[in-house]
Amino acid sequence: MSDIELTWIGLGVALAVTLIGLVLARLRPPRLRPIPAYVVLPETAADAVESDNRMHLSFGSSAIGETSTVSALASAEVFYRLAERLAVSPQPPLITTSAGLTLPLAQDTLRRAYTYRDRLPAWRSTSAAWFPQGARSLAFAAGASSLAADRDVFSTVLLGRFGIELALMGESALRHDQALVAHSDLPEGQAIAYAQADHALIGEELYVGPAYLNGRAIEVGGVLALDVLRWLVIVGILAAAIDAAL
Repeated sequence: MSDIELTWIGLGVALAVTLIGLVLARLRPPRLRPIPAYVVLPETAADAVESDNRMHLSFGSSAIGETSTVSALASAEVFYRLAERLAVSPQPPLITTSAGLTLPLAQDTLRRAYTYRDRLPAWRSTSAAWFPQGARSLAFAAGASSLAADRDVFSTVLLGRFGIELALMGESALRHDQALVAHSDLPEGQAIAYAQADHALIGEELYVGPAYLNGRAIEVGGVLALDVLRWLVIVGILAAAIDAAL
């Protein structure tokens, strides 16, 4: 069986399981496996609103049109779900990025959230900030951390593409007593996130955020499909190992 055939089979299985999950979610919402970060994030947003403080949300160097496009879009959807909650506060969230093409995405994410809450006049494009461009940019980490400290940020959420600069941003957040949730699609950034963050998202957990944050049935179905495919891959690896051993 060729790689192309395996790819089509995988896509077919993913679509079928997603549709089945959609039907099940409409009939009776399933219990998703617990992910601590998604339990804490709505509570953190509520605390920020009640205490009249800001949240700092950062894409890192995730950029539209590059290899990090998927992580940029996934992070934007999680940020949108949080911004929906924060839009009722007089203190807008702060979104930072080091990718110029991601700045319009950050601005539009906030605009959609304020539109959803019918508070568009309170939306400000300047709530999204761009710092010197470049992957693993220490200048970006220093600038974003300094801005977050100056604006008395209550908590920091770092999702997307981060390298070793995540250590600088995480250390600044912890030094200013900010709750920290972090994720990176790079191994070095993920390792730092796991060590520093109060709650770290691991690997593909970033991409299931919408299902956990007031998710629609189709999004819950996608989570079920992801879990099924994960187990199919594990079974396939074990079967191949056993076949090779015999």
